[in-house]
Amino acid sequence: MNKLQAKLFMMLIGNLLLGLAVGIFIIAELGTDPFATMNLGISSTLGLSLGFYQLLFNALLFIVIIVYGRHLIGLGTIVNMVAIGFIADFIVYSYNQLNVAQPSMIVKLILLLLGIMIASFGLSLYITAQLGVAPYDALPLIIMKMLNESISFTKARLAVDILAVVIGFLFGAVVGVGTLLIAVTLGPMVTFHNKRISEPFLHRYDVLLAKKKTI
Repeated sequence: MNKLQAKLFMMLIGNLLLGLAVGIFIIAELGTDPFATMNLGISSTLGLSLGFYQLLFNALLFIVIIVYGRHLIGLGTIVNMVAIGFIADFIVYSYNQLNVAQPSMIVKLILLLLGIMIASFGLSLYITAQLGVAPYDALPLIIMKMLNESISFTKARLAVDILAVVIGFLFGAVVGVGTLLIAVTLGPMVTFHNKRISEPFLHRYDVLLAKKKTI
């Protein structure tokens, strides 16, 4: 496996884990990440599946990226905008087919924490691969560009996330302790996975390449 293949592997596995995590968040019913919260609220109101609606909305965002941030587009952008919602739909559908009893609050909390761990690792793999930015994640960067970087990325991302949560709430999505916990813990956990797993995994291909050049 060369470095490009390693990046493709990381990007694909990262997106798979992100879709799995969103599905787990939905099952836990304690709140999801801001983007999923907005999409769940609107899709349920329109009577559409999360995957189908999210694909439509991502297509609109993709047009914005083409106009204002074409350099952010990569294969990972396409995979992310198409796959996440449908993977989450499949996870929730599979769970519902089991016809299990409503999980207790303890089980819901365990699922929430499990989802956060899976999401943070998946996001770490996806980001480290650097094969394109997800449409939603590109919005703060585009906002910064349009405002001539007069605001920081943190403020731009916070504004986008707050707007997404408010829209989701107005459309009836669950906004709970999970929404807050995801917002608070995801960043630090992604950083942890970046330093301990994702970046070292990718760095070893640079080391192997350097060794080949010295031979």
